[in-house]
Amino acid sequence: MPSLNMPVHRLKVAILPLDLPCSGPVTHSGEILTTGKSHGKKPDRFSLNDDMDVKKVSRFKYATWNVRGLGEKEEELDTILNENNIKISVITESKNKLQGTKETEHYTVIYSGVDRHIRGQSGVMIWIHKSISNKIDHYKFWNDGVIETRLRTQREHLTILGLYVLTEGRDELNEEFYETLQKILDKVNKNDYIMLIGDMNARVGNNRVANIVGTNGEATLNSNGRKLIDFCTFDNLKIMNTFFKHKEIHKFAWEARGHKSIIDYFITNMTTSKVIQNIRVYRSNEIVTITYYV
Repeated sequence: MPSLNMPVHRLKVAILPLDLPCSGPVTHSGEILTTGKSHGKKPDRFSLNDDMDVKKVSRFKYATWNVRGLGEKEEELDTILNENNIKISVITESKNKLQGTKETEHYTVIYSGVDRHIRGQSGVMIWIHKSISNKIDHYKFWNDGVIETRLRTQREHLTILGLYVLTEGRDELNEEFYETLQKILDKVNKNDYIMLIGDMNARVGNNRVANIVGTNGEATLNSNGRKLIDFCTFDNLKIMNTFFKHKEIHKFAWEARGHKSIIDYFITNMTTSKVIQNIRVYRSNEIVTITYYV
């Protein structure tokens, strides 16, 4: 268990259709229709489409987790993600070096970190379960804070950007990050399902911004949060965490010395927002002393 004085990050998870793998937090291990339509309640095992054909419901769960340095805990992480039926996970602040891919027992891992000669810091990874790794269309290493992968779905494509943003107070570097992220997003096919997932080190408050920010976040709004809201407003993206109501223990992904905050996010274009059932934090699994999975 984490020390009372240690910061704690928690895992976030989401449920989406079989033909639309995505990441995000989940409240229950429910199921979602392969038609891509969202529902306010847990769907039945079967549903009829417009042609009255019966389609089987499939369940997919995706996650993000700031591990504050993965080190030699890859095997443990592989086990936790697989046992929790996570199909895609964005792992942030992995502190890995270089760029590349690797295989664990259950996952194909795409990672991007700092140069070999730089002290391990930041770093982002996308873990894709081997049961769907054949859907990978391509991936790109942008830098140690942004990694991209595109997956084929039955009808369209899904683009995931795994993100890690520096902490509050690094204004010049964070401005540079968002400028780079904008250039990357501009290159993404706008017909894709799009998800931006990871640790944004931003607190976006709970004041409603139409179709961008909901009222179920936390009260605090900081400088990084304003940058994130401005970015999402410009690109018409939805900060999905803020649209699902939960108890506080299922909302806050970071906690230390009596303080807690929401800084890990699932952000989508409007098309993708329609198929997400739920987002929440999980406290049960602790791979390192400072991280819970969301």
